[in-house]
Amino acid sequence: MIKLLLKTILLTLISNQAFAIAVIQPKELQTSEFEINDPDQFIKTLGKVDFQIDLSASHDDLLALKVRRSDLKLRDGRAFKSFGLHKDAGIIIIAGGGVSHVSIASVNGGEVSALFYGINNEIIAPNPKDIAMFDVDFNPLGYSYTPLQTPGSLTIPITIALDTSGSMDGHMDQVIKATKQFMHDLPDFTRCQLITFSNDVNYLSARDVNRQISCPASTYLLNQPLQASGVTALYKAISTGFSTTTKHSKINFPNIVIVVTDGMNTVKYEKGLSGLSVTKKESNSKLFVFWAGSYDKDNLSGLPDLEFVSTQNLDVELERFFHSLGVSLSGLQTLNIKK
Repeated sequence: MIKLLLKTILLTLISNQAFAIAVIQPKELQTSEFEINDPDQFIKTLGKVDFQIDLSASHDDLLALKVRRSDLKLRDGRAFKSFGLHKDAGIIIIAGGGVSHVSIASVNGGEVSALFYGINNEIIAPNPKDIAMFDVDFNPLGYSYTPLQTPGSLTIPITIALDTSGSMDGHMDQVIKATKQFMHDLPDFTRCQLITFSNDVNYLSARDVNRQISCPASTYLLNQPLQASGVTALYKAISTGFSTTTKHSKINFPNIVIVVTDGMNTVKYEKGLSGLSVTKKESNSKLFVFWAGSYDKDNLSGLPDLEFVSTQNLDVELERFFHSLGVSLSGLQTLNIKK
């Protein structure tokens, strides 16, 4: 009788959805707190940088941790506040003073290119006493460094020269699209001279450098269709870019010349490559060349600072080329390692 009564009560509770399971948590667990401590919370390596992509892109986490925990000092004995490293090249840069973040962009032989950021995420040129350089074994490296004026306090002249010779037919839409995006993404302190070249050099922007406008505001110049025909005045196009800087009375940031082409020079140029080399040095210019077709490594005899060769996907590779240049125009400082 009792078993039947209990069974009836249980079925009634289930049918009325009154049956429930409760888990009683001990009082001490209800009021307890836990903390996750960051051992690096007082090491201001990143400062106030909101979002930063490290250009070295080859950091070894263990090496970075070793640097962070190291007792490396600046030349005057001060502790460092930030650092950057490039594992492949075996280079470490430490910084103090107003430097909140260091990023090594490239190491080419004994030339180290780096970006230094201040506490408000602005690009700065640090005082030489506020930086020091080491190898991955923490041995100090001798180097020379002369701070260059940083963007925001000067105008950077950029010449973009697009090959419109007959062999570029079929590539123009891709080239124009990528070039416009590149110009659009550049900061306002850049001034673009936009030219095309085939039989001769054709100016799309004003020849008077004082009338040239910012690169983002110049993108409309490429709204017009560009017809590919004729031969390739490559040397003259490069010379035109180098000559831009001679019109600036005061400049210590490199004059930038960017060329997109697919072929060798086929137009007579009296000065030749040797003349271009002299002009490049005198004008403090940097030459970046994107080859959109056949390429001969001796074509420009080492004149470019960077050559990028498209081998498969022109769209993707041209976009990558322009992106890397956009970063390079952000205010790189150069440290030359003494041998």
